[in-house]
Amino acid sequence: MSAGLAVQAYRQVEQQGVSEDKLLVLGLDGILEYLRRAKVAIGDGATERKLASLSKAYQIVEHLLVALPVPSGQDATPLGNRLGGIYRYLLERMAQANIFDDVQAIDDCAAVVGALRDSWLEGLRRV
Repeated sequence: MSAGLAVQAYRQVEQQGVSEDKLLVLGLDGILEYLRRAKVAIGDGATERKLASLSKAYQIVEHLLVALPVPSGQDATPLGNRLGGIYRYLLERMAQANIFDDVQAIDDCAAVVGALRDSWLEGLRRV
């Protein structure tokens, strides 16, 4: 899916009444589930299941990356820069997990996504 189509899909869901915050949490939950499935598939030696699960997780992260707001000026927001860096890190580690059946890379991604999800939920509770 191209970046433009990903943003369009994201905006359509947003227009249906799902808040951006809720959408982000759902996306993070999805990534965690697909990472869990990929880890099980590696343990089972199920290459096709691993590939399918990591591909889905990868797609969600790509969607989150392209949906980051693009500032009108030269400088991006500090939060946008940090999230972009986190998403790019996740993409790299998932690729490594896929190529090398690297369970540690999956665990690293799950830890980052879990921490991001928990932080986001904590911020929502404070609002």
